[in-house]
Amino acid sequence: MSDATETPRRRGFRHHHSDEELRAYRALSVAQKLAWLHAAWKLTVDFLPEKSRRAYEKLRRGEI
Repeated sequence: MSDATETPRRRGFRHHHSDEELRAYRALSVAQKLAWLHAAWKLTVDFLPEKSRRAYEKLRRGEI
């Protein structure tokens, strides 16, 4: 296959939301958006390796 006919490889991350999803998000209250953000943050922290989690907790407490 020649280079001209090959689809170029994409790198990185790509994400798309439909107009309907964006409208639904805009309809949320600030409190609902913050609750979602907190839940996403908590999920991320819960799955950190133990060493990273300890360092993160120290940072949050202002120890480092």
